Amino acid sequence: TNMMKKNYTHGYFLESSRMLIQNSKDDEQISALILPYKVNEQKLEEGLALCTRAYKVENLQIKLHGQQYRAYKKFEKAFAEVNEVCQIHLKFLKISFENDTEKLKEISAYGTRSANIPNWFKQAFAFYQNTVVDEEAMAELDSYGITAEMFQENESKITAVEAAYHAHRIKLGEAQDAVVQRDEVFKELATYVKRLRAICRIALKDHPQLLEKLGIKVYSEGYVRAKPKKDEEQPPADGGTTQTAAPAVQTAPNNNKKGKGK
Repeated sequence: TNMMKKNYTHGYFLESSRMLIQNSKDDEQISALILPYKVNEQKLEEGLALCTRAYKVENLQIKLHGQQYRAYKKFEKAFAEVNEVCQIHLKFLKISFENDTEKLKEISAYGTRSANIPNWFKQAFAFYQNTVVDEEAMAELDSYGITAEMFQENESKITAVEAAYHAHRIKLGEAQDAVVQRDEVFKELATYVKRLRAICRIALKDHPQLLEKLGIKVYSEGYVRAKPKKDEEQPPADGGTTQTAAPAVQTAPNNNKKGKGK
């Protein structure tokens, strides 16, 4: 729906919706004027219940977004550390066997590392597992001051980092599901509010002070609204995913500054 502009936040939309419905219910004059349009107390209670649901899913989405972001940052930091050490090990072996392509292939050290995280882990484990049993390769590493214990220690760290990656993916899925749920409820609420506003504008057309009480702007006769700027007419991007570079790991959108029920 285009009823909410880009500069509206989710919080603003929720508060303005709650005020519209609550005041329509509490003000006896307003409730009497909208009653002929089949907006009775039960209908308004349904709207308030919808607002409560919207608040809950919004808060859950914020919570899960924070959890997945923290899980991502934890993974990102750990990944950077093990990758740096892995690159050093690879570099020394590529120097030692720069004229022996077959040896580099044997220990899975040939070529570049994948930017795709799952593939990177596959390459890394193959490299460490194939190299640690190759006496010639381990001797070369030792000549650079990299002992077998140091080499295997980084492999163990990579295993822990892979676990952190999977933990992040789980949190990411939960956060993305929360965005979908949030958007569904917001869309339902936006439809309800749009209908109620339209009824109120008609039922209260002779009572501008009551419209103002509901948060509905009243314009003087002959007023012509300025045409919205082109970018304001576009619905805010909401509910998608973003791709974080280096490493390429998805993070769920927060979208808490966009006030649209998608």
